[in-house]
Amino acid sequence: MRHYLTTAIPYVNAKPHLGHLFEFIQTDVNARFLDLEKNEVYFLTGSDENSLKNVISAREKNISPQELVDQNSQYFRNLKELFNLSNDDFIRTTEERHKKGVIKLWKKVFDKGDIYKKEYEGLYCVGCEAFYKQEELINGLCPEHKTKPELVKEENYFFRLSIYQKELERMIVSGKLEIIPEKRKNEVLSFIRQGLEDFSISRSKERAKNWGILVPNDDSQIIYVWFDALANYITALDFYKEKTDLFEKWWNKSDKIIHFIGKGITRFHAIYWPAMLLSAQLRLPTTIFVHGYLTINGQKISKSLEGAIDPFEITKKYDPEIIRYFLMREISSFEDGDFSEDRLKERYNSDLAQGIGNLVSRVLALGEQYGKQIIIQCSNSDLITKFWNDYKEQMKEFRFNDALATIWNLITYCDKYISDIKPWEKIDNEKEFQKILGELIYILGNISLMLSPVMPKTSEKILEFFKLQNILKQDWLSQKVSLKKQPPLFPKKV
Repeated sequence: MRHYLTTAIPYVNAKPHLGHLFEFIQTDVNARFLDLEKNEVYFLTGSDENSLKNVISAREKNISPQELVDQNSQYFRNLKELFNLSNDDFIRTTEERHKKGVIKLWKKVFDKGDIYKKEYEGLYCVGCEAFYKQEELINGLCPEHKTKPELVKEENYFFRLSIYQKELERMIVSGKLEIIPEKRKNEVLSFIRQGLEDFSISRSKERAKNWGILVPNDDSQIIYVWFDALANYITALDFYKEKTDLFEKWWNKSDKIIHFIGKGITRFHAIYWPAMLLSAQLRLPTTIFVHGYLTINGQKISKSLEGAIDPFEITKKYDPEIIRYFLMREISSFEDGDFSEDRLKERYNSDLAQGIGNLVSRVLALGEQYGKQIIIQCSNSDLITKFWNDYKEQMKEFRFNDALATIWNLITYCDKYISDIKPWEKIDNEKEFQKILGELIYILGNISLMLSPVMPKTSEKILEFFKLQNILKQDWLSQKVSLKKQPPLFPKKV
């Protein structure tokens, strides 16, 4: 099957924080799992650069908006190498391919008759780059940023969202547009059923500080940053071209198009974006996966939060693979989860040093003690199949923390097996010792494959330690390997 995966593209008014990384790693884990299952995968991420927030930040630093977005988008790009992300492309919304694609999308929607101009007055949050109704505010403040919106009055272009209400509801209810988890689906349906209103899709050039993509045939207006940013999912596929293999292959002919997003932008992705695509007579995504927030002491991690964690700084203390593991193991895929360095240390010591690291060391030590070649074997394939089936189901449902729990259940099983059977006492019984060690090597090979989407480098090391790295899984059985002790995967205690 063919899967096109995307992250949301963050504003680049500041450097990335750990909350951004959480979403990037989730998407990367899904991409690597799909690749493990022999699917075709294309993984996109990028940066949202046409925001008023970027202009404001640039002025505070006394540099141009272009200088600011050039600097900060590079920090986001650099996460790829540091955290071993597998994204195939990185789209910047200041690129020509994006600008041309946005204008093409605008014209399609305009030609359909779904864009019109009117004067409007509303409460505007710069942080969200969105208008709010009075009843949507909490104590007069933006529910997302806890700031007071400004009252804005001007003439803008509007999109006829209201005419797509019934079709959107039908598609979501039927599952044609799948929203995961169910809780978020119900929230979207509740919002739709309250009645959809047309929304503004441009800003005056003056209020946008002359930053962004000009509305075609009206250079007094800038295209609204969300109309602009949402289009990145197709502009990165060269949508602006008359004919493009990328767009045809990954948008039109993918079996699954999955958007990974945070819960604060669900409305834009599950309502505005599908309606825009319906208007332009383009295909809709198949799945919108909505994760919770990464928090510190219960507060959403944001660029302005005191104590927000810099991904580049934390890797000076902890290997990026450890961060990848902790975020996927400790934090629920669907709910908010608190980041704590104390919990990270606990997970490291219990799961990595004492868990997988200790198991690998024990088996290698037994193999070295034996001093002869070991034949890889498996007498309990039903057990391995059950673990694989549970793991695959959890990964397909984006339950990454549960999938890791399944792997660690298998690690616990191996530890108990070793403690119960005491292989060191059977080293003189060649047939029995061979069976015990051969099966443990086989299970560890399977554990390393299961672990590969989350900890790809650790997985490679385990396969290398057991001489399995260049052998297909189906050919492991009956292979003969010699083992010797290796440096510990995870030195004890941090």
